[in-house]
Amino acid sequence: MRDKEYSRKGKLKSKKLAPANYLIVCEGKQTEPNYFNGLRKKINEKYGSKVDVLIPSIEVKGTGRNTTDLVNYTDKYVNYANKRYGQVWVVFDKDDYSNEQFNQAIKNCDYNVAWSNPNFELWLLSYLKRVSRVISKDEILDELNKEFQKNGLGTYKKNDDKIFEKVTKDGKLGTAIKNCEYMEKLNKNGQASDRNPMTKVYKIVDGLKEYLE
Repeated sequence: MRDKEYSRKGKLKSKKLAPANYLIVCEGKQTEPNYFNGLRKKINEKYGSKVDVLIPSIEVKGTGRNTTDLVNYTDKYVNYANKRYGQVWVVFDKDDYSNEQFNQAIKNCDYNVAWSNPNFELWLLSYLKRVSRVISKDEILDELNKEFQKNGLGTYKKNDDKIFEKVTKDGKLGTAIKNCEYMEKLNKNGQASDRNPMTKVYKIVDGLKEYLE
């Protein structure tokens, strides 16, 4: 989070400090990068022309790698990068991976892990609906498609490059975060593979929400 400087009257000064350079490395090559690139675009459009606001730098990588390879890739990328990152997030799903593969990948990662059980689309669905039962990835896709049509967003497509704009158009970021916090309390025990439904993606966005609202 960025530091805040206050005047004597308690009002936030116009000069603000950027929280960090963000690196977000995604398992998927479409849905996740499209969402986070949309988030970055939103922040840049809102604050990019304001010289008195230092906005976070957000770099997004969509790799198409599996969980174990993704963690190794992130480690090498950070070590060989020409810049330093204050926030490094690795984004991957339980999906069809075994419990052991999923839990071990999280355990072996030295960075922040925004894992989802069963998939990233659970985060998108959280904007539109609260999930309180064990749910499969196919059920999430079906529910997401129904909610998209109900809210006039058309048919859900995994390669939609407007996905961020669509799920956030009604200002439901706070709702999505609260729904994820609810799931976290509902499934607070056990390893990540046992915690369905749950997604940690909200933690990335929660750290940036002051730039989005």
